[in-house]
Amino acid sequence: MKIRGLVLSSRPHKEQDRLIRVLTIENGVLLACAPGAGKTGSRHALSAQCGTLSDFTFNHSRGFLYVKESEMVEPFRGLYEDIEKLTAAAHILEITSDVCVSQDISSVIYPVTICALFALSETQKNTSPVISAFEWKVMDVSGYSADLSACPCGKSEKDSSFAFSFNRCRIFCLRPSCLSEAGKYKVISIGAVEALRFFKRAEASNLFSFTVSDEVSDELSEITRKYLCEHLEKKYCKMDMLDLIKDYSICESSE
Repeated sequence: MKIRGLVLSSRPHKEQDRLIRVLTIENGVLLACAPGAGKTGSRHALSAQCGTLSDFTFNHSRGFLYVKESEMVEPFRGLYEDIEKLTAAAHILEITSDVCVSQDISSVIYPVTICALFALSETQKNTSPVISAFEWKVMDVSGYSADLSACPCGKSEKDSSFAFSFNRCRIFCLRPSCLSEAGKYKVISIGAVEALRFFKRAEASNLFSFTVSDEVSDELSEITRKYLCEHLEKKYCKMDMLDLIKDYSICESSE
């Protein structure tokens, strides 16, 4: 079986082998053994690295997959330029690994993840908007889509701010009667609402072709991360750890 896939994880197995989880568009997530991949100079060493897009030829043996041939297609070298990009990529791979529980969902998530890694690898800008777009799109295609249409009261959208309700998974206007229905919410700008709408309708290939202000980027980051964590019932903390490193570096430089 020959197939192209993204290596979601790679861990040591026995002395010099590695067990890899590979996301594919045709067969979902596959678990396979890459013989000798843990050895420097091995023919599988590069293609079996976590976060690498590779072509694999698998053999079946006793109900298990073994890598027979492999060739690295895309290493996403730009991810290794700084710790922020590398941390963001690890965050994306963790989410992808968690949500790809069936072949159907894997086939939809696959292009989103690949495009997100390309965007991170190539961008010279803040990675936060890329992460927000990815998180929101993953939630949307995984069955946790939020309602971003007008407030149920029918009020026009001429306001500059709205309330995003985490309880109701939709937006409301800021009228007191509507906010009483919103439950737990965050007030966000119309710019953030429009960005979320763009994430929802955009194809994977066009998902990361946008720009937002730093203020809107901060809004999006808080909304998409909280929405993701609440619906997947998991605390994704890799990006939080990066923020702590940045704060520590700032404190060190100011002394």
